[in-house]
Amino acid sequence: MSKKILAIDDELDTLTFYSEVLEDESYFPITARNGEEGLQKAREHQPDLIILDIMMPEKGGMKTYKELKNDPDLKDIPVIVITGISKMVDYKKLMNRSSTGSIPPAGHLVKPHSSDDLIQAIREVLG
Repeated sequence: MSKKILAIDDELDTLTFYSEVLEDESYFPITARNGEEGLQKAREHQPDLIILDIMMPEKGGMKTYKELKNDPDLKDIPVIVITGISKMVDYKKLMNRSSTGSIPPAGHLVKPHSSDDLIQAIREVLG
């Protein structure tokens, strides 16, 4: 059975891109358009990995990340965060401000990124 990967992003084009790339690599993609829907789908599908955009309207990625890591049923699912913040220093400051405690994300990608970068990050996390 292929690994399930949940992609949470508010941009439909990005979700379509992720779905196509994941299917091409024999993963099972699940998509959500916002943090609330993402949390619901994470509980429903128990994915092997979550790809989470940080900058989203409504329930943003940082709040969603915090809720994932505070949920006993979801906290062990690795998360790759996607952000437009290009400097790792700024990214670390953002993570510290988010009150996620000492649970860092499993990976980090900066937008825009290539399909190869995405697959490499996924393979680094899932093995």
